[in-house]
Amino acid sequence: MDKMINIIASSCVINNNKILMVQENKVEIQGLWDLPGGKVKTGEDIKQAVIRETFEETGYNIDLDSILLIQNYVTKKGVLLIIYFNAALSDSKQEEFRKDEISNVKWVTLEEISNIPKDNIRGGDGIDKILYNIKNGIKYPLDILDIHNYIS
Repeated sequence: MDKMINIIASSCVINNNKILMVQENKVEIQGLWDLPGGKVKTGEDIKQAVIRETFEETGYNIDLDSILLIQNYVTKKGVLLIIYFNAALSDSKQEEFRKDEISNVKWVTLEEISNIPKDNIRGGDGIDKILYNIKNGIKYPLDILDIHNYIS
């Protein structure tokens, strides 16, 4: 049997020095905090995927600014590639979000995130790298994802 290859697009939405976080409602990860995001569908543009996933999980529309972090995990099940996008709100109006997947949406300061125990954050090891990159202004241009910029 072939192993899976999953691409996850997550957003780090920053507004008024706070980051938008979601609390998972799915049984196997219920109660864990996470940045909004999810699987990229087959044939879907990764930038559109993160915009869609963020809206579904938070009710907010976002604009992408840059990439904060790319992580690659090889597990027994296969490969997991996670791309964390730096984002801002398109507007402050919040629509209804998917309560079957998300139980809570919350704006959290960097200090508050640092104080959440790592076992209460889904993929807790990645959050430290994201916070480090935010604090140090480390980000990568979105166009690194656009292959047409690199081939003739």
